Amino acid sequence: MYCLKVLALFRFINPTKEIRIAGGREVNLRSLQPLGLYAANSIFVGDYLTTDGQEETEDHKMLEDLGFEVESVKEMKESMFS
Repeated sequence: MYCLKVLALFRFINPTKEIRIAGGREVNLRSLQPLGLYAANSIFVGDYLTTDGQEETEDHKMLEDLGFEVESVKEMKESMFS
């Protein structure tokens, strides 16, 4: 719950900024990971730079269950530069 409060506080203080959830979310948020996406804009999927993450397919299932659409890198670049 503490991590969710921190995410919500960051969103409140920085309403227009990009907030990403990265390594450690599986350990710190546990089953509350999906709730973190209501405060954050995105997550890192799969393995991270220095730690192993949950399987990428599990991340995608979680996102689909929440009704979010996964944007590909190509789509992100196109939307940034158009």
